[in-house]
Amino acid sequence: MNRTVDDQNGDSVTGAMPSYLPDGGWAQGSQCMTCNIHPGLVDVSQAIEQTWHDSTYHPGQPDRVITVSFTGTAVYVYNLIANNVQYTTTLTNLSFSIDGTYIQQFTHAPDSNEAQILYSVAVFSHTGLSNQPHTLEIRANGPSASLILFDAAIYT
Repeated sequence: MNRTVDDQNGDSVTGAMPSYLPDGGWAQGSQCMTCNIHPGLVDVSQAIEQTWHDSTYHPGQPDRVITVSFTGTAVYVYNLIANNVQYTTTLTNLSFSIDGTYIQQFTHAPDSNEAQILYSVAVFSHTGLSNQPHTLEIRANGPSASLILFDAAIYT
């Protein structure tokens, strides 16, 4: 059975919430009218549970980190992805670790031939885990600015 960990509403079964670091470095995108990726630009109805968390990492700032705890054998992460939004970093560069072990990187460079906003983009999937508690870490850091529009994690 699939269970959703929504960015804002948490785990659909346990109620556990994702954590976001640094404190004060994130906005609830569906309510942020001063963000460049805002409800006037985004079709909120296409976001999972109509919410997403928004942050932009800039080199020299603290890493942007999302932590999701779950018990299961597989996990999938979905983000909104932005392309060519004026005055906005739209490169997305994220690393994914499970239980402290680096698994993979996701990078999306802006593409002017794509829609301005892409919805429910699978930015990470990992299967074959033992059926026990796990910690997923999503991190933006490094030499380039990176936009993070986290929507949800789904686990089995």
